Amino acid sequence: MGPFTTGIVHPMNISIFDNYKSEWENDEVRVTIPFSVAGVGTTILLTSKFTGKLILFDVGDGVLRDLLSSRKTDFVNDIDPIAVSHGHFDHVGGLHSLFGFMRMMGRTNPLNILIPAGCVEAITIIKGYRDLYRTTLPFKIWYHELSQGSGFDTDFFKVKSVEVEHFSLETDSGTGLLEPALGFRVQVGETIVAYTGDTRLCSGAETVVRDADLAIIEATRKKTPDPDSGHRVHLSVEEANELGKLAKEFILVHKVPEI
Repeated sequence: MGPFTTGIVHPMNISIFDNYKSEWENDEVRVTIPFSVAGVGTTILLTSKFTGKLILFDVGDGVLRDLLSSRKTDFVNDIDPIAVSHGHFDHVGGLHSLFGFMRMMGRTNPLNILIPAGCVEAITIIKGYRDLYRTTLPFKIWYHELSQGSGFDTDFFKVKSVEVEHFSLETDSGTGLLEPALGFRVQVGETIVAYTGDTRLCSGAETVVRDADLAIIEATRKKTPDPDSGHRVHLSVEEANELGKLAKEFILVHKVPEI
């Protein structure tokens, strides 16, 4: 065996990410989370039981495999809109491949992408893809920059955005900057499903989840850090569980994998 044998994935580890799947449903909506791991990717899919139409929260790396593993290719035409919580790679990095698959499969109806105002990562990917395939793209891709309290309604979903607090550690000084970041509340029939995106504990996160029928809450940190420990980039499991008490039911996502 060569020097790289330590990189082999053993069969016992193949299904390790099955621990990061979740599902929830009632009479109006089915929520499918085929994958959500911090620093890797997040895919959250809501299906209206009235119409079969879909809304997608976040498009991290592997989103196409996640969608294909959980359903047939009907998502090609039925997803609209896509709501992106912020521009970090594990939440927006799969946009190019999803666009490519939709183009290959012949989608024709327009696709709306909801993004935080100033989310340059998402804007760059969307504009770049449109420019690259402008003569052969069979469907329109529109992006909508949302801010605190912005709404976006389709015939099937009513979306409201709430600003949350999520730091980027991308400055030379290491002090961090608040990333353009949103949580979302979506109404399907009479059901409210809330998604925090990535956030520290803040009033916006509380507003997102309060009284929701289901709250999907990030829980990246295993332990709550000391209040004086510096930037609070993510929620801890303890904080997420407390936040979840504001909703009727909740699911924790975006955990760090234990591998």
